Formats: sequence, structure tokens, C-alpha cells
Amino acid sequence: MRSKSKIFPVLAATIVLLAVAIIGYVRSGQTQPMPVRILFENNGGKVLFSHLVHHRDYQIECSRCHHDKAQPIVSPQDEALACGSCHPNEFDDNFVDNHMDSFPNESYCVRCHHVEYDTVRFDHEAHTDYASDCYDCHHGKDIEPEPQKCNNCHTEKSTDKLLSMREAGHQSCGQCHEDMFDKGLSSCKSCHIPKDMTDYKGDFSACNQCHESETRELVLPRMNAFHDQCMSCHEEMGAGPYGPDNCNQCHISR
Repeated sequence: MRSKSKIFPVLAATIVLLAVAIIGYVRSGQTQPMPVRILFENNGGKVLFSHLVHHRDYQIECSRCHHDKAQPIVSPQDEALACGSCHPNEFDDNFVDNHMDSFPNESYCVRCHHVEYDTVRFDHEAHTDYASDCYDCHHGKDIEPEPQKCNNCHTEKSTDKLLSMREAGHQSCGQCHEDMFDKGLSSCKSCHIPKDMTDYKGDFSACNQCHESETRELVLPRMNAFHDQCMSCHEEMGAGPYGPDNCNQCHISR
């Protein structure tokens, strides 16, 4: 009887704790998704942002700061994307590997990624009429005893000994089409056939495959994005810090 009297309180406590956990889990999904305050880590001093004050007290619509929301957030299922989904602290391998998990579905990809391109608009037969012989485009016989497909040797990525297929193709084509390359190509469509991105399911090209320098300008890193967004709004409203000497009004001393 004594053993049963000891088991009952333990069992009852376990049931109560389980019930509390279940209720807490269910109720957590019903709470307002909007954070009260957000703390941003920063080398210049942490920034404490009063998110709820800006939305509730200043009546600022979500779409004013969050690009993908045309209407205010009204439910947990209607959360705006975190700024770090697109604007990371660093555009490093970790961001590249994990940023896809921030988005609800693949339809968001085309908002940042350019259209992908398929085959090149290249008429080989016509070019035989323009060239004096095959070796105007192909390597000499010391490298290619017989002309062959470029991608037999040139792969997607460059190595110390061999250019990538893209670099080799551009270099070869540019030797004859100097007029096009000197003017600067406004679009890849001049030579490449664009793919239909409506229901595209393939892989997207890495940004630096075409944008070889200043890749940060494609999407602003988080600090630049916040400086542009916050300071321009403060200046427009004539309130809050926005001048070059107002850093300590947002940044907390380290």
C-alpha cells in the first residue's frame, strides 16, 4: 500500500506537468508573432530596436520596413520574413547554405535571383563562313589536333590550368565580337536564351558566377540595409536619429 501511495503523487505531478506543457505549446502558437524589442549584435555597439513601439505607437505599417508584406501582420501564419533572411551580417558560405530555409516556398527565389539561361544563340554553320579555318576559334593543333567541343575540357569552374567554360567562351567570342563587348552587354539575352522562370525547379546560379566583384551590392548586408531604411525614414519624419553624429542614440556602448 505504501508503494502505491508514493507512486500516485508522482504520477499526478507528471500528468499536471504534461498538461501545462501541452497548454503552453498550444497557446504559444496563438500569441502575437510581433516581437516587442529586437537586439542586434554589432561591432559598433549593440542596437536595441523597439519593434512594437514603431508599429503600435507610431502606426507604421509592416510594408514600410518589410518588403514582402502589403498588409499588416494579423496572425502567426502571416509573419513577415526576418530581415536576416535576405540581409545577413556576412554573405558567407553559411548564409548561402542556409538562407533557403528562411522562405516559405521556392516562389521567393526569383525575387533575388536573375532569370536563368539555357543554350547559347550560336550558329556553328554560319560561323564557318566567317572564319578562315576552324582554328580561328579552336585552339591550335598543339592543343587540339582535331577541333572538339569546348566543354570536353572546360568545366563549370576555373582551375589554375584551365579557364571555366563561361570565361573561355566569353574570351573566345570577344576576340571577334569586340564591338559588342567594348560597348558592354546590357543583358545575357544578347547571346543566351532565357528560361521560363514561371515554374522553374532547377538550380540557381551563384551570384559571383557573373558578378565577380562587389557582390555585396546585389543585396545590401544587414548594417547597410538598416542604415538606409531607418535613417531615411527618420530624416523624412524629422524625428529620431539620422545624422552622422547620432550613432550613440541607437548603438549601445560596448
